[in-house]
Amino acid sequence: MQGVTIPSLNSRKILMIGLGFLLLIFILFSGKLIENVDNSEIVIIQSAFSGKISIYSTPGPVLQNFGTATHYKKSNQFWFSIKKDEGKNNVNEDQSIKIRFNDGGHAQISGSVRWYMPVNEKATLKLHTDFGSQDAIEQQLIRQVVTKAVFMTGPLMSSKESSAEKRNDLLSYIEDQSINGVYRTKQEDIKVHDDLMNTDKTITVVKIVQDEKGLPMRQEVSSVKIYGVDLQGLALNSIDYDSDVENQIKVQQQAYMQVQTAIANSKKAEQDAITTELQGKAAAAKAKWEQEVIKAQAITQAQQEKEVAALEAQTALLSSQKVKTDADAKAYANTRLVTAGLTPQERAQFDKDTKIGVAEALSKIVLPTTYMNGGGGNKDASLLESILGVKLLNPDKKP
Repeated sequence: MQGVTIPSLNSRKILMIGLGFLLLIFILFSGKLIENVDNSEIVIIQSAFSGKISIYSTPGPVLQNFGTATHYKKSNQFWFSIKKDEGKNNVNEDQSIKIRFNDGGHAQISGSVRWYMPVNEKATLKLHTDFGSQDAIEQQLIRQVVTKAVFMTGPLMSSKESSAEKRNDLLSYIEDQSINGVYRTKQEDIKVHDDLMNTDKTITVVKIVQDEKGLPMRQEVSSVKIYGVDLQGLALNSIDYDSDVENQIKVQQQAYMQVQTAIANSKKAEQDAITTELQGKAAAAKAKWEQEVIKAQAITQAQQEKEVAALEAQTALLSSQKVKTDADAKAYANTRLVTAGLTPQERAQFDKDTKIGVAEALSKIVLPTTYMNGGGGNKDASLLESILGVKLLNPDKKP
């Protein structure tokens, strides 16, 4: 046959090699032959030929053999909150969890919890068999466990308590029940003091049943514990109460603050009264002791003056005794001089002094009238002078 060109054998061989090379490249890059295991992942591969399931957790490439590969994060953060589109402010999906408190109030709880895949292959295989994907694990296991814990925590407190004094309990109750299982509870009537009405009232509360060691008893074991999944670091980002509940909480808080303020003012007034009384007693005691100090000072001064006066009197007495002693000594000395005999000069001086002394003594004596007018004359006067002179010379001798 003319006009028909038959390819040579070499040309066909080259064509087959090229097609085979292209097929190999397609297979390699189609993701069905080789699978890469990331350091943060666990990869489960089910063979396309035998159906065998293999679990890989060591990083690096593994042979897929056209099987099905499922990737799981070894650890991931599960969020139960309102999701938003990235870069936008519009709400995309509400994943928050609703809670109902024992006073009938409602709220939407948002937060997150970190969960970890099981560490052994048997538990990992069971988890993969029952759920089949990471998203299914988070939505059908993690979310359900947290939701049940939130639901069972609500009756343990009121809306106001969840926003104030039991806010930490709200977090710990949800986390504990999510990890270990929901509590076994019971209803109990208790008496509480109403600060607003200032009266005691009886209310019905839900309490956790405890064992003999004081530990909470469980209604059931948590599903995450059954599957070997570990939950850690539960965090609550917000508690969005219904508008009615929000207003009620605000009113209750305001009223509570007013009551507390009134109580504080009452206690302050009472303390001020006590303080004033104590200050009055302190002032009275201070005044009393100030008077005692003045009294003690006056007594001390009077005592000192008395002692000074006594010393002065004693000094005067001693001075008078000294004068008398000196006079007696002088008189005695004069008497001794007369007795011993005087020299002519001393005798003349003694007579002179005697006459002067007689004159001074006569000037001080008031004589009787009969004596002054008597008829004795100079003889009687001389006799009187003699008597007075003897007296002056010897005061102790009687005339």
